[in-house]
Amino acid sequence: EWWMISLFRNNKGDSLSASYYQMVSNSQAAVGGEVSHSLSSNETTTTLGFQYSLDPLTTTKVRYDNHGMVSALIQHELRPKSLLTISSEFDTKAIEKSSKIGLSLLLKP
Repeated sequence: EWWMISLFRNNKGDSLSASYYQMVSNSQAAVGGEVSHSLSSNETTTTLGFQYSLDPLTTTKVRYDNHGMVSALIQHELRPKSLLTISSEFDTKAIEKSSKIGLSLLLKP
């Protein structure tokens, strides 16, 4: 079991971020979170996430933020360093809007 805490100053010093990531003991799961504050807009975003490895080659991730955005993906390693990823994102506060769906194929020799 291990964990990590990070602090960042981003966007030319306009935003401050703190993140936390922890592997869940005796499982293939991890949890994490991030709090980011923009100094210019005085807006804070909080994001919570969960990751689970279905098998050594396949990982799923889900995240949710305080603005109502939900994102999910499933990623499979086809061969070493070559990944197939299917992702989606939708706004829970605007259900009438279409959700975003993505497909990515990364091939490395």
